[in-house]
Amino acid sequence: MYKKLKNIIKYVFFELSWTNIYLITKLKTFHPPLLIFKSVHFRMSKSAKIFHKTGRLKLGVRWNISRYKQSEVKICRNGILEIRGNMDIYTGCSIDICPGATLSLGSGYINNGVRIVTFEKITIGNNVAISENVTLRDSDNHVIAGSNKPITAPIYIGNNVWIGLNVTILKGVTVGDGAVIGANSLVNRDVPSRALVAGVPAKVLKENINWR
Repeated sequence: MYKKLKNIIKYVFFELSWTNIYLITKLKTFHPPLLIFKSVHFRMSKSAKIFHKTGRLKLGVRWNISRYKQSEVKICRNGILEIRGNMDIYTGCSIDICPGATLSLGSGYINNGVRIVTFEKITIGNNVAISENVTLRDSDNHVIAGSNKPITAPIYIGNNVWIGLNVTILKGVTVGDGAVIGANSLVNRDVPSRALVAGVPAKVLKENINWR
């Protein structure tokens, strides 16, 4: 009885928060694919869209006994959030989907303190584990004089990928299925499938690996 009552209180407190009531109204469903927890500053432009294929995205989740940290999520004009599976993004996150950009999320979890900024497109696959304080950014924002390289290019992270603590992944990077990226690495080039990479910049240390 106590457990049932606790679940009802949790449902009312989170599912029917003002942010989620707004999403229920906008998405015209009483079971929205996006569930927003405490201390998340969520803003969504009127022209932005949420596409839902399956599953649910939880924003601002906390670990047991831990506190909720301040989080910020913005979906700007004509921005798209695509939800393709069950994904938990933990508290302390900062996510910007810039005008006309897309963030496409599969399944897995992203730990505390993630920073995601997409100017074009960032895609995250299924069964992905992303550790604390990881940064994903698909644009340089500034041009170096004399350079003909594009300042923005999509990031693609495959299935069953493990990304370690404090990793930064920059524009134009594809991370292959089953890859592992070691802590504190800077990834500025493609990572082969089932490869272990680490370093600044990240280099292949092992190939044909498996992880659980």
